[in-house]
Amino acid sequence: MANAFERAGHTVGRFDYRARRNKFKPWWLIRHELFGINDTFEPDIVLIQRAETMPASITRVFSVPVVFWSTEPLVRRRDVDKLLSVKASLAWVYLHTYTCMDVVEKNFPHLLGKCSVMHNAGAIENDPGNATRERFAIFNRNVSPRRQQWLDQVGDIVDVRSGRYGDPYFEDLRNTQVSVNIHFAKESIDDFETGIFEALASGCVVVTETLNPQTVADMGMEDAVIQVDSPEAMRDALIELKDNPGLITKYQSIGKKAMEGNRWDSRAAQMLEKFAEFV
Repeated sequence: MANAFERAGHTVGRFDYRARRNKFKPWWLIRHELFGINDTFEPDIVLIQRAETMPASITRVFSVPVVFWSTEPLVRRRDVDKLLSVKASLAWVYLHTYTCMDVVEKNFPHLLGKCSVMHNAGAIENDPGNATRERFAIFNRNVSPRRQQWLDQVGDIVDVRSGRYGDPYFEDLRNTQVSVNIHFAKESIDDFETGIFEALASGCVVVTETLNPQTVADMGMEDAVIQVDSPEAMRDALIELKDNPGLITKYQSIGKKAMEGNRWDSRAAQMLEKFAEFV
């Protein structure tokens, strides 16, 4: 996202809060560093992403509007509660899913009217070019008990891989015709997994467990992914694709077109339009 802001002509200052917390830096020292950024970099707006146990007082360090982008489902993660509390001063909050909006309505009603859903996006750097795809289907996410139940039905035709990150992860996608998506847990039913974007951006056909229809409509993905509502239906869809190479080519083309409106540059443009209301 930071790169997308820069491609749009803006200057971006980066501050890795997670790395500092992992080094056990005390909050007073992190706060001192943030004051230094406020004085030397002089930002027009501050975007906080993920948050990870940030205190509400972090929003009062800055003399400019602060926007928070919560990129994890609130129903599963509680490490952002302080930043969402009434003690924080936030100009706007981007939520990960529509279910997150329900959580805000129930637990953080003071934020209603100044939050919206911001979906993740696919990186243009993953463009596969003319990749040779020797593998038919892959599942390359962490395997939870729920996911394993689905994989038990399709394991003979899907290559299950986990623990591969960075270049090896994308090499696997570029070498595969079909990428399978299964929700991690029941609470993640409406989560449009990052892996879907990564697979589409890498030229794969995506067969996925049913997604939130509003989310799919937001991104114009209705015809770009194959949705199924059971492990048995997933198996049937995969077999149909395996028996029809032309169908794979069709969905690859539709998926590539759908990705054009779902790059990080598109999300940056959405955010910049909102930022303009505050600065």
